[in-house]
Amino acid sequence: MIYVEKDSLNSLPVKTLEKKGINFEMIDDISIVEDSKRNIVITSNLNKFVHPCPATKNYRCCNYQVVDAIEGCPFDCKYCILQVYLNHEYIKIYSKTDLIKREIIELNKRGRYRLGTGELSDSLALDNIFEFSKFYADIVNNLENIQFEFKTKSKNIQNLLNINPKNIVVSWSLNPEFIAEKEELYAAPIKDRIEAAKKCSEYGYKVSFHFDPLIYYDDFEEGYSSVIDELFENIDENSVEFISISTFRFIPELYDIVRERFSQTMLFENRFIKAGDGKLRYFKALRLYMLRFVVNKIRSYWKNVFIYFCMEQDDIWEKLFKFDPGEREVFEKNFPWYKI
Repeated sequence: MIYVEKDSLNSLPVKTLEKKGINFEMIDDISIVEDSKRNIVITSNLNKFVHPCPATKNYRCCNYQVVDAIEGCPFDCKYCILQVYLNHEYIKIYSKTDLIKREIIELNKRGRYRLGTGELSDSLALDNIFEFSKFYADIVNNLENIQFEFKTKSKNIQNLLNINPKNIVVSWSLNPEFIAEKEELYAAPIKDRIEAAKKCSEYGYKVSFHFDPLIYYDDFEEGYSSVIDELFENIDENSVEFISISTFRFIPELYDIVRERFSQTMLFENRFIKAGDGKLRYFKALRLYMLRFVVNKIRSYWKNVFIYFCMEQDDIWEKLFKFDPGEREVFEKNFPWYKI
């Protein structure tokens, strides 16, 4: 069910619903809404919409910026950190699109940035309903200093094939199909994600891929080899902007939540150690093995694609890539966007 606060009645998200003939219920207070992923609330609440992606202390992080017009996700990945970070299960959509636009334009004035959705919700899961891709494209394609990323586990690309791909990257999170079926509930099958990426790349978009989180299991090598083979068979290297890789890590609070919500999961079958950032991670030797395996497999096909590690230590970079990317602004200068 879609609920709309009265103060949001004349907003862009509601006008989009009305144009499509989609019914909604008007409410005075969010508190009456059942806290369920089945429900969507359009709210006029204020927020700091554009902000830096949270960095991890003692680990190498880039200077990526995020914009949050939506909080909550219709998918239900068992490892999702939103289970800890958000205090609601319903999907919250902010109606102050004029303020979102203003913050993006202000960011553009401050320098050259990569900016994207996908931190607090999947970028495209609800795009067939609310068409935020069109809203963002109309803004960023008129700006000189923004490369905008839609990050998704969906196949919902219909709107993207009707807009200008100029300053936009579309990226997909990938894992072996075995992992996706068991741990990424309601998300699109891996073959559908890769097919969507193929269509976007053929249309003219730069595409990217996030192997994050890598999850270790008995058939790790076979599973990740298979999905990388499928990528190579479908995607032209020249259309790939970057690939990020990182291993499964989680804050301790997530463990009990996952165990309570899901009767079965393979996430915790291995041993973990509490790392310097307070997160539980695989032992370093295993992390190095996993990262090296995936990097080498990708490099066996694509020699020149930019690969980076998300939230890994400097010594991991040194061991696998023979250099330390530095922090934030220094790290960021390694991306292809900053070399144009």
